[in-house]
Amino acid sequence: MEFRINKVTAGTLAIIFVYFLLFLYLPTKTTCALIQNKAWQEPYYTQLYVSAFAIFVLLSVLKYKNILNTRELISMFILIIIYMFFINVFYIQSAFISECTGTVLSDNWWSALNWIRNNTKECAVVATYWDPGHFITGIAKRSVVFDGASQSEVFYKPATENKTGIIIEKHENGITRVFSYSNGKEVRARIQDIGTTLLTTNETLAVEILKDYMKPGCDEMYYIASSDLISKSQWWSYFATWDPTNPPEYGNRYVYLMVPLESVRPVLGQNAIAYSYRLGQQQSFVIYEINNTLKAFYQQQGQLLKVEGLFYFDREGNGRLDLEPEADIKGLLWLDGSRQLIIFIPTELQNSIFTRMFFFNGFGLEKFEFIRDWGGEVKLFKVNFEENVSI
Repeated sequence: MEFRINKVTAGTLAIIFVYFLLFLYLPTKTTCALIQNKAWQEPYYTQLYVSAFAIFVLLSVLKYKNILNTRELISMFILIIIYMFFINVFYIQSAFISECTGTVLSDNWWSALNWIRNNTKECAVVATYWDPGHFITGIAKRSVVFDGASQSEVFYKPATENKTGIIIEKHENGITRVFSYSNGKEVRARIQDIGTTLLTTNETLAVEILKDYMKPGCDEMYYIASSDLISKSQWWSYFATWDPTNPPEYGNRYVYLMVPLESVRPVLGQNAIAYSYRLGQQQSFVIYEINNTLKAFYQQQGQLLKVEGLFYFDREGNGRLDLEPEADIKGLLWLDGSRQLIIFIPTELQNSIFTRMFFFNGFGLEKFEFIRDWGGEVKLFKVNFEENVSI
């Protein structure tokens, strides 16, 4: 059987091949810096459209020369328009992403997950917010409380008392725990449970919640405090304080305010250095350093107000916490070691378990034992369920 290809198909394939090679494949094989540069993207897209116009002109000439009839011309127009639509809408963006975005996980996360897989019991559960859940189960090979597919799932357990309906418990920091009782079962939202363990200042409450998620017959559970949870505090604090009887907001959002260093200047006559972290046109945090001691202020329209707490690392690398109980601005400023960034922690988050785990490596916590830190991005803790343990 002889295989033949008509001139419409042959012409279409030839044009598609040239178009793909010259205007799609080769340009995306250049450097990522060039691909992501708008000065490169604008003329490149212009080039794509000009080349498309040239193809249509070529087809019109072929029709004029009677090489193509009307039906063949229309068929090629339709095929090429469909092809160009899908290529320009989907291929270009996917090429940029595949060539230039890099890996989804950082080296710190990759190392942490592999360490967990190699150094914890197979029955261990790893608790944290839902976002890295699939990575934990896929790479660390450990169970989680929830992940991206189960973030809205509820947790069931046998009810210990004869209760029915919805019961709401109030705790510190505005935390609200919502229980639903029906048919001898207690039902809770997983996302509220984990949000509560992050926001609460009460270790006993956190451990009581986490104990329900342990695997039967297993005595190991770990908790991950990671840097991405700083910006996500508005969500886990919202779910931790969510109250169905409190519309329209239902919950409260507490945020860590991260402010980069704007300027460093000497203060003449005081032998001091002032670090300025601007919040707006007339507001900024100012840190004064005098003889290796730091003082924190909130500056607004020339007025200096003391900040209640400041944690920083001195020139010898030792962590120091200075408190001003009578300060005008309540909350804690956390200054990183390079002094390039300052984080304002409001009172609601100041003594939360997440703050104490991530910013202070679990200092003062008895039921969350600091295990290891990967690049300051991922910090692992072991949950201790034993009673009256002092670390």
